[in-house]
Amino acid sequence: RYIYIRDDQSGDYWSASWQPVGKVGGYKTECRHGMGYTKFISEYSGIRSNYRVFVPLDKPVEFWEIELENNSGQRRELSLFSYGEWCFWRIDQDLKNFQYILYTCRMDYYEDMIDYTLLFAGGEEPKAFMTSLLPVESFDTDRDVFIGNYHHEGNPAAVEAGKCFNSIAVGGSPCAALHNKIILEAGEKKYALYIVGIGDARVEGKNYKELYNSKEAVEKEFQRVQEYWNRRMSCYRCETPSELVNTMVNIWNQYQCHMTFNWSRSASFNEAGGRDGMGFRDSNQDTLGVVHAIPEEVKNKLMDLLKAQLSEGYALHHIQPLEWRQGEHNIVPRERIYSDDHLWLLLSVGAYLRETGDFAFLEESVQYADKGEDTVYNHLKQALEFSWNHRGPNGFLYGMAADWNDCINLKGEGESIWSTFLYYKAIQEFLLMAEKTGRDEDVRHFKEYGVFIKENLGKKAWDGEWFIRGFLDSGRKLGSSESEQSKIFLNAQSWAVFSGAFSDEKAEKAMESVNKYLATEHGLVLNYPAFREYDEEIGAITSFPPGLKENAAIFCHANTWAVIAEAMLGHGDRAFEYYLSYLPARHNDIADEYTMEPYVYCQFITGKEHPSKFGRARNSWLTGTAAWSFVAISQYILGVRADYDGLIVDPVIPHDWDSYSVYRVYRGKEFNIKVKNPSRVERGVKEIRINGEAINSTLIPLSVMKDKNEVEVILC
Repeated sequence: RYIYIRDDQSGDYWSASWQPVGKVGGYKTECRHGMGYTKFISEYSGIRSNYRVFVPLDKPVEFWEIELENNSGQRRELSLFSYGEWCFWRIDQDLKNFQYILYTCRMDYYEDMIDYTLLFAGGEEPKAFMTSLLPVESFDTDRDVFIGNYHHEGNPAAVEAGKCFNSIAVGGSPCAALHNKIILEAGEKKYALYIVGIGDARVEGKNYKELYNSKEAVEKEFQRVQEYWNRRMSCYRCETPSELVNTMVNIWNQYQCHMTFNWSRSASFNEAGGRDGMGFRDSNQDTLGVVHAIPEEVKNKLMDLLKAQLSEGYALHHIQPLEWRQGEHNIVPRERIYSDDHLWLLLSVGAYLRETGDFAFLEESVQYADKGEDTVYNHLKQALEFSWNHRGPNGFLYGMAADWNDCINLKGEGESIWSTFLYYKAIQEFLLMAEKTGRDEDVRHFKEYGVFIKENLGKKAWDGEWFIRGFLDSGRKLGSSESEQSKIFLNAQSWAVFSGAFSDEKAEKAMESVNKYLATEHGLVLNYPAFREYDEEIGAITSFPPGLKENAAIFCHANTWAVIAEAMLGHGDRAFEYYLSYLPARHNDIADEYTMEPYVYCQFITGKEHPSKFGRARNSWLTGTAAWSFVAISQYILGVRADYDGLIVDPVIPHDWDSYSVYRVYRGKEFNIKVKNPSRVERGVKEIRINGEAINSTLIPLSVMKDKNEVEVILC
């Protein structure tokens, strides 16, 4: 998406964004990312440019619009060059099949429009176009011609020459470059628009050029985009003493939650974008960050996810909803089943029911991936039975291919303590659903499962100061004081609390061990000390260098559960300390060290045992950290969360906060919640008043709610 600006009188040139030309002397620039758009405001040689890129809501086009202003005090003759490189439509072919893909494109030029065609074997013929509202002086469709021999994107031959070469690529590397001329009198502004879209230039390209023939027409589409995002993020906002929290929670965290919900992990700025479909566990967790805003869309996503569950109860690890078809081809051998995937359904469906009260959803019928169909309720029940029937010699869930940590591969008789904690929480979620729908026999049956699991965890998983992470196939413990490497793991401690299994002395000790061994200034490392030797019995985690990825990095996703655990224990100061430690906005002042965007969560931050890159962030945008961070701050620190029978308000905050407020939409009703903390406590609700009436609980029941509600909360 490059736009080059050339002074035709001097031959000097620069780009509307700092890169790719990278001018240094006298070049000023600002890059601004917003909801559904990116804007570059730059000034060089007396020419100010405002370059904005966005995609309209319901049309397969992208707008590149630029406004130029002449502040030089004299007449200027300029050239604009747009430049984009076409993909080959199939990510795997783009990256590897050069002996085929580089010889398939057919470029054409038609009435100031570039037409891109790629003909695949079998007759598939995807098409795309680029056009400009300004008259086109010259063009290029061959990347190698536009860039030129011994040149690069920072100094294209066409820009240096002041004109394109009218190249028509047939095979090779296609591009779209349009050259326009602009004359600006002193103080004058002019507007240029490039439209990139999918379709035939002679049909769709021509139609879109006529439809968007003015700045005003494009601006209407931009306003529609802004209204769309405002609606999606208007259901929750907060005002706290922390501006970092306000910015992240009200804007960027919610925006990222919608990105992960839409894309799962199928594409990102750091990965090639060719992952096979949606991650099952990922997509279930992604719903948690948006269910308050778009419950109907979440319901539809859950229906897709339920179709990826097998009749035996486990789930496919990846799904492709658009290509889904039922059949035995979906059956997975045991060594490729993940011990946790299917259990996330209990949490995502539970969150949907709390938010909506739509218990009829449990009775809807959904197909299994292999054969047959059943109600949503029985899908969930089958998930629990599968895990119960796949436990190891110590009574804990088999690790199978992996659990949440894809790089802990406990094969054979290996057992995952973390998956067992998840199983316990899933049972508790299911019990509430069974109770609400009057299924007393299921309540009795699964309570027995829950009692056994909890007692067994207390007896066999407790190591004295923390919970172990698992048992290996050989019977060795993983994450024990007896272990030679990685004696303690974060998730086993946080989920001991978050699952609801423990809130006693064991819980306090476990979380104190987290603080003692895992806490750093940038967040909690996933395990400590790092693995330094490969161990086939443990798996891929032992192949990473210390401090990277799953081997003792600060895995931000896992940090969120520690925040929740500390909040559940009533430790407001520590919960908020952990929340801030990996908060992207907090790292803005150390951008050169952090290296990632300061407004979106990343997958991991390099851990303290890395020899040189401690604090460096990697893999931003598409991560479960987004949804869980929103859950942690909005539901457990600020303490406002949906429940089956109403809205819970139970803050756990830093003691030095004197007040804050939350606006929340719940089941179509609005709540303005004002919390005061005159005694400077971390937790403890003294009084709640809704519309002036006192209630004697932290639960605001459905029966007292109006369409608009004023809630006052006093802590003590």
